[in-house]
Amino acid sequence: MLRFKSLFVCLGIRRESMLKASASLDLAFKGFGALVLTHRDASVDDVGLNYLSAHDIRALNSSIPADVGLVVLQTCNRVEIYFRGDQDSVLDRLRHSLASVGKNVDGSRWRVLCGREVVTHLFRVAAGLESLSVGENEILGQVRDAYTQWRRKRRVDQHLSALFEKALHVGKRVRSETSISKGKTGVYSLAVAYASQRVDLHSSSIAVIGAGDVGSKIVKMLHDLGVRDVTIINRTVSTARRLAEKYNYEYNALSFDSLSGYDVVFSAINYPSKKRAAGARIVVDLSVPPVFVGENVVYLEELREIAERNAESKKEEVRRAEGIIREEEEALARRIQQLLADMYISRIMNRIEGIRGKEVKRAVNMLEHRGVQRDTSLPILDALTRSIINKTFYRVLEDIRILTYQGDMDHVEYLLSLFGEDSGKPSP
Repeated sequence: MLRFKSLFVCLGIRRESMLKASASLDLAFKGFGALVLTHRDASVDDVGLNYLSAHDIRALNSSIPADVGLVVLQTCNRVEIYFRGDQDSVLDRLRHSLASVGKNVDGSRWRVLCGREVVTHLFRVAAGLESLSVGENEILGQVRDAYTQWRRKRRVDQHLSALFEKALHVGKRVRSETSISKGKTGVYSLAVAYASQRVDLHSSSIAVIGAGDVGSKIVKMLHDLGVRDVTIINRTVSTARRLAEKYNYEYNALSFDSLSGYDVVFSAINYPSKKRAAGARIVVDLSVPPVFVGENVVYLEELREIAERNAESKKEEVRRAEGIIREEEEALARRIQQLLADMYISRIMNRIEGIRGKEVKRAVNMLEHRGVQRDTSLPILDALTRSIINKTFYRVLEDIRILTYQGDMDHVEYLLSLFGEDSGKPSP
């Protein structure tokens, strides 16, 4: 015990200063990386061109080593790949994998995020601050779905799990403690607002193509506004019928030839080829990638003006949300440092326990040869050695924990080396 005490004196470490030291966010978040392309980096059309198909996702998943944490988040205005591992190695593999499916990362506006940048960005995404429509609620569910999907693929390690769990918590907290999501939010509300500024929806015939999440929300919003002449069009007729019956609207099977009879067309589908709706006055295409072409077509990109006005009115709520994000970044850093400390201590104790177990067994055998029954000696020696281990190493292990919280990895590395361990660099 004196040896370890003198060791810490030589290192110049004082327990009091360690307890007061703030968590090192940069070190805690080392190993997190992301490759992102959003509506802030490129046009929505360009984002759509980089959208990853199911085949692309499978290729990406198989190209990245199994020990690398991985989550892909895609929405109508973002493609984001989160990972945890060696930055250079993983990024090289991602670039190669994306290039193999026709995505040129180096020649486009993809951004590379590292460490704390990743955490801040994902928290802002979950809070709705990075959405085209600031404060939208849909993104939180999309983050949850992406996290769940990749966890089922067994690609989410402890640290990436902590990151996404905290992001979901941030999204909920921001929406409960601020008014950022009050009112009409989401791209569907931008679409309806845009159309209503150009035509009288109540006297127009309207087609909604797609009965999925976005299409359903457009239908509900039109119903809430009292719009009566709405037809829901979908490839699966039964899905269109169920949604139509809910709001007492008409429904039809998907046929692009029939669209000329409508004043306004909202589109939220995935379709392999480009189409026209020449007879419609306005086509608001929320599809990713866009389906319609023509002078009467409005894309997500053109809804920015409405989105920017909405964002301007929420400046104070954004400021409050950013304060919450900073608080939760520090909380996540503490959580990750706890995970690291637990891992280091567990590895040391496993090594010590292995030695203790062998020595107890040897001592029991020796005593048994001297006539001491195993049932008598084993409980005594087991309890004695456990007590010695706990009392001898408690201070050392506690200092490793505190040093990890402080972010003093040089000293952590040194102490681990005394036990024949290392911190697992380069990805802590």
